[in-house]
Amino acid sequence: MDITPSTRKSGAQRMLCATILACEAFVALFGGLVAHGLAPDTRLVSWILALVLLVVFILAARLLSKGQAWPYWFGLALQAPLILFGLFVPAMYVVGAFFAVLYWLGVVKGRQLDREKDAIDRRVLGDDAAAR
Repeated sequence: MDITPSTRKSGAQRMLCATILACEAFVALFGGLVAHGLAPDTRLVSWILALVLLVVFILAARLLSKGQAWPYWFGLALQAPLILFGLFVPAMYVVGAFFAVLYWLGVVKGRQLDREKDAIDRRVLGDDAAAR
């Protein structure tokens, strides 16, 4: 799968993916709260996982601004721990899968939107303006 990042500095791809990762940080935190009540035997493990995921999702969202492909792959890889949080809160299997699909769509459709915007900029503004 090709996850070449958009060349646009503030493009739709980066914005969508960063927003989804930030939302997933909150989902991880709320998952920790739910696990605290549902699985009292594993409170320490679930809280550590939730807080680590929260920090890593925020850092991953920040890394997307580098304009390289690896942060997008890293974001995709982070979908697995969120889904595996379902070991503590079974509903997280569904929520994690939903966010994984949402993130993948953010990568693919965001890139498509940025390419279309680049094409419009080249057509309307000329090649010089589109290069900025």
